[in-house]
Amino acid sequence: MESVRDSAALLLSQVARPPSLLRLEAGEVVIELRWDPPAAGTERPQDAPRPEPDAAETPIGPALVRSPTVGVFYHAPEPGNPPFVTEGSLVEPGQQVGIVEAMKMMIPVRAEQHGRVLAVLKGDGEQVEYAEGLMSLEVMD
Repeated sequence: MESVRDSAALLLSQVARPPSLLRLEAGEVVIELRWDPPAAGTERPQDAPRPEPDAAETPIGPALVRSPTVGVFYHAPEPGNPPFVTEGSLVEPGQQVGIVEAMKMMIPVRAEQHGRVLAVLKGDGEQVEYAEGLMSLEVMD
């Protein structure tokens, strides 16, 4: 079961956005991952390079980066490492901004929009709920 769990964690670390459902079972080994279809116009090709951020970019409004699951939120890839982002950091869609540990699996938290981090709302190592706001983001166009 440990290798199945590790394989699922590896898969989750490679996807652009977290699944809407993650289910693991040990008896007769079942793994189920489900992604809801993205809202129209919200996905950009990951290959397309975005121009360097311009300080004069127009803010569209605030948004929340939400937890993909119930678990423990971490700001950095490992204890003692610098955080993925801090207040003021510019983020791109698909960029990893944190980790939620759930059932010993590290699930990446990714920004869904281009913008600037206004505030990190949850402390490092803090318990979070599904869809709970982790960061406030000033969305930019």
